[in-house]
Formats: sequence, structure tokens, C-alpha cells
Amino acid sequence: MATLYEITDAISYHIPVGQGHQIHVEQYGNPEGLPVLVFHGGPGAGANVLNCRYFNPDKYRIILFSQRGCGLSTPHFDFQFNTTSYLVSDIEVIREQLGIKAWLISGNSWGATLALLYAIAHSDKVLGMVLRGTFLARQQDYEWLYSAHGSAQLFPDYYAKFNPKQLPWTELLSDYQQQLNSSDQLAQIKAAKAWCEWEMVLSGLYPKYTQQFQICDNQSATNLALLELHYFSNQCFIEENYIMNHLGAIKHLPIHLLHGRHDFVTPLSGAYALSHGLNAKLEILNDVGHSSENVVYAQAMRRAADTLYCKAKLSYQKM
Repeated sequence: MATLYEITDAISYHIPVGQGHQIHVEQYGNPEGLPVLVFHGGPGAGANVLNCRYFNPDKYRIILFSQRGCGLSTPHFDFQFNTTSYLVSDIEVIREQLGIKAWLISGNSWGATLALLYAIAHSDKVLGMVLRGTFLARQQDYEWLYSAHGSAQLFPDYYAKFNPKQLPWTELLSDYQQQLNSSDQLAQIKAAKAWCEWEMVLSGLYPKYTQQFQICDNQSATNLALLELHYFSNQCFIEENYIMNHLGAIKHLPIHLLHGRHDFVTPLSGAYALSHGLNAKLEILNDVGHSSENVVYAQAMRRAADTLYCKAKLSYQKM
């Protein structure tokens, strides 16, 4: 896409973080530039270099990583010692290993969730944030995604395929976990495809987005579904409404929120409430859903990255 920067010449390595886990890290851009850490979504999506292309590589030191158990981090899709608190601790290990005093952080969807949790825990190490499609991991957010009274009201035909037994949403998650851990490989793949296809329906503006997952790798779909269920079945291992209850820790930070008005994964109301509790600018993108793979989102993210660079550069130079 013409609106994105070209990102090349990666420096990559693994950083041991404890409990047998190693985190895959990649660096791009100017090694003397303003550091920015990019969080991927999912949980379990793994690092994607496209999420770096909003940041000017001449000005930014761009750091990308895969969270525990996914992408090129090892062991692959291991759920032991894989909770939110471990992920937050891993980020601090990365920062210390790279010799970074403080950095900007950026994430989308679950990546925005984890970015907020890290900032709340380590606000003195954060220069600012740019987040898109923010997921707040509240009870109401899970109900919206998986209950018959939430997003299912927008796509009842697709929800009927996703939840053919018409189970309550908590039982639905348990049922998918059972299917995905089944010894029946065909049943496992079928469940993984259904899980991923429902997510893709909600991520775009039109159901045709499901076609993208119908041809995806079976193992990748299974791994992603398993890791998402591991986190969502445990409320992402945080207390109810944790983020909204701890906004005081990050009110002083410059924060730019971008959100599609037609985001069916993370409804706009969450980002709207978040922006009013923070020193945050909320940019609402009309005719845009959850997926950032469009020109409108790309242009908005690039503008936000350029703006935050100007705000954070002086603070970073004084450190």
C-alpha cells in the first residue's frame, strides 16, 4: 500500500525470558531512533512485519516481537507459564536486554489490551501509545463476541454455523476447547476453521472476508484458536474491568486511539469510554471495521505515529 513505509533489513534474535520460553524479537529502522514496541493481536497471531510499516524507519527504532507460544517464539503454542502476567514480564526483559530506557508502544485488538496492561504496570517506561481496535477484555466484551445477544444479532446466519448447538457463550467456549483438543483430527480442524471464520466475519465489513481463512493452513488455524481460547476462557487472566479501574496510572501519557465505527469485534463504545478516562485522542474512522488492512486505517495510523514522534522525541532526549 502506497501509504505505508517500506521496512527492510531486520535484525532478529531470541531472548530467554524464563520457564523455558524464548521470545523472538525483530528490529527495523534507525538503531539510534525513537524506540517503538509493536504488539501483535490474537492472542496467538504472532509478529507481522506489516504492523511496523506505519512508523518512519528513518526516525524510529522499530521493535517487533512474538508473545509466548506463538510466531517464532519457543516452545511453540505451549500453554504452560503462558498468562498475561508472564507476557508483561517478558516485555520488561526485552526492554532491559535491548538497553532501552523507555519507548512508545503500539498495538491492535488484543495487542492494544496487552499494551495497556504493560503501560499500567510500567508507566515510567512508556513515552506514549498508539492503539487501534482496542479490546478491553471485560465480561461484556466476551459476551458481545460469543453470546447470542451480541454480535450474533448482526450476523445470525453465520452465528448459527459458529454455534450450531445454541449453547450459552461460556459453554460454547468450553465446547470449542473440547473439539480442538480432540483426538479426531477432522473434528479438530473443523472446529478451528469455524472459530477463525467467525472472527473473520466480525473483522471485516462484509461476510466475504471468511474466504481468507477457508484456505489457511490447518495447523495455524488450530494453534490460533487454541491460544485464543486459553486466554478468553480465563478472562485474559485479569480481574473484571481491570484496565478501566487502573487508568490513573497512565493518564499522564500521550495516547492516540483509532477505532472503526463499524468495528464488530471491539465495539466503539469501549474505546469511547477509554478515551474519556485518559489523556487520549480518539479518532473515529467511518466506513471502517476491525481490520486495519485498508487505506483509511493505514493513513490514520501513519499520521498518529508521526504525531506521537514529535510529542515523545523531546521527552526521550531528556532521559
